[in-house]
Amino acid sequence: MLPGFTSWDILSEDFRSHEYHQPDPRHTKQNENQESEKRGQFVAPSKFAAFLGLGTKAGVSVSEEGAMALSAVYSCVRLIASSIASLDLHLHRVNGSLREVAVDHPVYSLLNSSPSESMTAYDFWELIISDALIHGKGFALIERGAQTGRPVQLHLLTADQMRQHMMDGQITYVHKDLDRPIFPEDLLIIKCFRGISPIRQHMEGIGLAMAAQEFASRYYGSGGNVGGVLSTDRTLTNDQYERLRQSWQQTHGGLGNAHEVAILEHGLKYEPMKVSMAESEYIKVRVHGAQEVARIFQVPSSMIGLEANVTYNGAEHQDLQYVKHTLVPWIRRIEDEITAKLLREGERGQVIPRFDLNSLLRGDTSSRSDLYRTALQSGWMSINEVRAQEQLNPIGPSGDLHLVQVNQLPLSSMEDYAASVTNSNEKSNA
Repeated sequence: MLPGFTSWDILSEDFRSHEYHQPDPRHTKQNENQESEKRGQFVAPSKFAAFLGLGTKAGVSVSEEGAMALSAVYSCVRLIASSIASLDLHLHRVNGSLREVAVDHPVYSLLNSSPSESMTAYDFWELIISDALIHGKGFALIERGAQTGRPVQLHLLTADQMRQHMMDGQITYVHKDLDRPIFPEDLLIIKCFRGISPIRQHMEGIGLAMAAQEFASRYYGSGGNVGGVLSTDRTLTNDQYERLRQSWQQTHGGLGNAHEVAILEHGLKYEPMKVSMAESEYIKVRVHGAQEVARIFQVPSSMIGLEANVTYNGAEHQDLQYVKHTLVPWIRRIEDEITAKLLREGERGQVIPRFDLNSLLRGDTSSRSDLYRTALQSGWMSINEVRAQEQLNPIGPSGDLHLVQVNQLPLSSMEDYAASVTNSNEKSNA
């Protein structure tokens, strides 16, 4: 309320002579009625007025970076980017049927240690992949050695500052911090599906989730009231109407003024327009919005905290689905881009970049023990190879032997085997 005035003072004849309000004496009853009719066209708010806005049909504006304020979007982007960044990325040198890790290759340290002087490999991959998830593409400028032409550093470029242009029929890119166009062969470009931001493609679905979040904030910020109507038998001028609205909002609006007692005089009435959370189906809208975001990014809902009652077998199955259908397509695109942009043409096919997915596919101790037992007995892994999988040192040359079980024979050889065992026993007893 205005200091020193009650709600009715604003409407009273005495208030008109006060310095706060000097109405035009030419106002007539007809003009006041017309003003009241005009206000009547917008004075009654919809019970979902908190959703009104610009940008999407849900009434909120959605931008790529702004969508990160939605917890489901943030969780999906963080999960995918950090999952890939945490994987070991090796360069394998292939020589016939043999394969070895090419730790001496000049590109190896860029991919695994420090792509640039100011950034670690983990931070680099996490940022460039998150840019691709948010903006559709992630960019890194390839700095090459003057004499060798080999990549010596990878400089991350902010995706939202990159613009694509055509120059003499060729695609080029322009960044606001660089004074020259950049050709695609000088950029490591990590693309999302079709190179288009999933947030931009699904603005309506994400906008609905953001609108539900804003609705909850406004709901609790107004003390659980979406709005209300002050009514009187008198006809108000525009000035009286606006002052009454502002003074009421000042005294009774906001969470701090929730449930304050209102004193109304001279027939002034307040009729609240309540929308309960059940009536607005708020919980269902929030859950559906988060599920929609998880579906957009192909992330199992349990991984962003939507499902609490997930069994062990169900979680293991979801982990496998996440790796196969979410991470593998991203990994394949990154490996192909590394081959095309960071390796020389003569090396392609002989030096192969590969992410190591074993760390994500590792089971529990019991499952790994069963796998290793089968591998050792079948001969397709040696003891040293098993120890390497468990980050243990080799035991020496004898650990490189591949062993097989000899207690399984074809039925046709059983008689000969039995005879040899019998003869051996007879010789031992003799």
